[in-house]
Amino acid sequence: MMWRIEFSSAQFLPTLPPACQSNPGVYGFELALWLAQALGRRGVATSYPAPEDWGWLIEYDLPEGASLLIGCASQCGPHQGYDGQALAWSICIEEHRSMKQRIRNLSSTGELEALRTHIVAILEEACIQGTVSTPAAV
Repeated sequence: MMWRIEFSSAQFLPTLPPACQSNPGVYGFELALWLAQALGRRGVATSYPAPEDWGWLIEYDLPEGASLLIGCASQCGPHQGYDGQALAWSICIEEHRSMKQRIRNLSSTGELEALRTHIVAILEEACIQGTVSTPAAV
């Protein structure tokens, strides 16, 4: 299952030049770092942001060996985001099940829902309004 949250904001614009980004127009480090810190203040300890071709990833490890993946990415063209204008952002939350969970057909749906609730609340506290999509099966 995967949740997707979309919003527009100028709060997470890239600070490093385009040559330092993962790919042209692919931003999200500032959003991922901000989100990891905000989740940490709520007692949800995640990894540091890691670059991906599509954006930035933070992980929330669950005790039973599964993890929840949180992807943060912009939706823009190359060199956009350096003029101070708001960008379209996307946060995706997806469960990554361990082999043990797959064999036993176990899911972390409750933890996924709780994490989504935390992220939506964090965005609302920062006065960022977004659209939360219906979860999609992955």
